[in-house]
Amino acid sequence: MAARLRAAGCVFAEDEARILIDAATSSAHVARSPGLAAQKSNGLLAELIARRVAGEPLEQIVGWVEFAGQRLHVAPGVFVPRQRTALLAKATMRAVEAAGAGAQFLEAFCGVGPVATTVSRALPETQIHLGDHDDTALECARKNVGPGADCHRLTCLEGLPQSLLGSFDVISAVPPYVPDAAAEFLPREAIEHEAPTALFGGADGLDLVRCLIRDSGEWLAPGGVLLIELGREQQHTAADFAETRGLSASCLLGDDSQTTVLELR
Repeated sequence: MAARLRAAGCVFAEDEARILIDAATSSAHVARSPGLAAQKSNGLLAELIARRVAGEPLEQIVGWVEFAGQRLHVAPGVFVPRQRTALLAKATMRAVEAAGAGAQFLEAFCGVGPVATTVSRALPETQIHLGDHDDTALECARKNVGPGADCHRLTCLEGLPQSLLGSFDVISAVPPYVPDAAAEFLPREAIEHEAPTALFGGADGLDLVRCLIRDSGEWLAPGGVLLIELGREQQHTAADFAETRGLSASCLLGDDSQTTVLELR
């Protein structure tokens, strides 16, 4: 099995094989007899392997992704959180904690809500809001964060209730920031199994970053913080744009030396 996965381009073939075996075995346990369970497990495992060899993301196949020590629900077709977003989650935790108990936090472009889930589990008194244009992603985020979160179907920040104007202590986001012309550099599984609207951000990748910076002012509370993940090569352009809007910018660089979190106040 690992050999088949490795031949298909899976770098961590042994780990993926174990995960697929666990997924097939767990699903087969509902069978009424051991023989039927084994038969069902083998058939399901063959199906899962075929899907992975065909290029479907492992996380969408098994229905979850490991992120910052927690298992997040993932559905087919939605954007799968990248491990580099742990940098944004840590920065958000610090900002929310500094804002104090009962802070209002919005994860915009939330996808399945990796940052909001991290915040809600560590700082349960935080008032969590989730925003995305994708209903399936929002449903995943609601499951991950829990019923206490308020969900909003948004285009950037458009769609938030007027009652929330000037109320957010922290807004965090991973807006789509891949330049349109960079599609050839993305993994095939991302291009084929994640929505383009969750990946691409215009000619320089910053169309939605600019939208977020431009629109966030009226939604942030006095002293509020806007945190945005983007590529290292994009940080100066985004920071310069933010400063034209009266915001001060600082950058946090990830361990991969490529991912940056832009902190705006």
